[in-house]
Amino acid sequence: MFKNLTMKDAIILILLVSLVVFMGYFYVNNQARNKLWVKSYPIRAEISARQISCSDASPAWLADILRYQTKNNNAPANQIAYIELDGRLHHCENGYEGKYPLLSAANSEQTRFRYASVTKLWTADAIFQLVKNGKLSLDMPLADIISEIDTPKDPRINNINIRQLLSHRAGFDRYSIFGQDMFGIGKDICPNHLAELNDITLGFDPDSQTSYSNLGYCLLGEVISRLNNQPYTDVIAQQYDFADSSLQFVSNSAMTDEVDYNYVETGLTGHADIYTAFDYDGLASAAGLSGNAIDLAQQAHSMAAKSAPNILSLDTEITCDVSQLRDCYGYAMFPYQPKGQSAIVYYRDGGLLGLSSLVVISEQGGVVALLSNGTSNKSVQGDDVKMMLYKHLTTAP
Repeated sequence: MFKNLTMKDAIILILLVSLVVFMGYFYVNNQARNKLWVKSYPIRAEISARQISCSDASPAWLADILRYQTKNNNAPANQIAYIELDGRLHHCENGYEGKYPLLSAANSEQTRFRYASVTKLWTADAIFQLVKNGKLSLDMPLADIISEIDTPKDPRINNINIRQLLSHRAGFDRYSIFGQDMFGIGKDICPNHLAELNDITLGFDPDSQTSYSNLGYCLLGEVISRLNNQPYTDVIAQQYDFADSSLQFVSNSAMTDEVDYNYVETGLTGHADIYTAFDYDGLASAAGLSGNAIDLAQQAHSMAAKSAPNILSLDTEITCDVSQLRDCYGYAMFPYQPKGQSAIVYYRDGGLLGLSSLVVISEQGGVVALLSNGTSNKSVQGDDVKMMLYKHLTTAP
């Protein structure tokens, strides 16, 4: 039957067979399919970068930030909100809510993003409110509130106080067996097995060094819960009027109005998705919130305007270099002041699989909130974008 094939027919047949083999290979090989999807990102980024909408009279640099995020930081969908010193609000959005550009709805100012560690702003602010209400002091020992701490084998645990938990100086090493890192490293201590605090050994003496700790913020959430006699999530939802905003706590599944995150597993031992990789109930006070950039900017703006201590407050007894990003950690945010510059800004960032979040506040009161459905290959924290936002916030009229 093949004797009558023309050269043209043979070429077409070869191409069809090759296409079937190609498609079959990627259909059965999930890892190869995911790697191909990652390599296609420049095409998706170009499409998303052209899909930008902004509120009237928004500064041009807001859209510039979104283009940069899209083309350089693996984030095809982004929201940015900016509150000027006089209170005027601007916002821009780009990309698409779903995985496939052009085939899903455009990303809007109402699309939901996970806030990741930016959630810690609410936990810190709620702690400060307890201090102002006379229910708590920053030097109060944790053991005075968490009654399960009664006979710790490491007596240093009795000395951990609220100030040290806020500033990540309580002695918890997130990469040790007791660190409760978000990626499953460590024991399940907080919030459901607090008695196990009696059995752990701290990684260092409290207040002797800084080590970023989600366990510390989980414990702060438990402090908030006990001093208010309500679950942490209920306290925060009521205190910050979630009913009048987009803010909601997330769980281990996608929400119906949530953006799709630019994450695929490309390794044999990687996490399959963002939703099942973490215990969001246990991380509610450290990384459990979601919403849009407008509500994030407005709530951060309100927190920063409160009397001290507030989210911009620093422990003046800690020696650090504010000219280096993330060298200094305040009670809620990182202060940053480049050498030779007089202006200070404060950062609070977050990152999970396939997403990043950032709040930047100038000492004068300008606020930027940036939410992205991707993370940079160069730096999960997006230090290049921080530098860009420092310039815009410190030179704004």
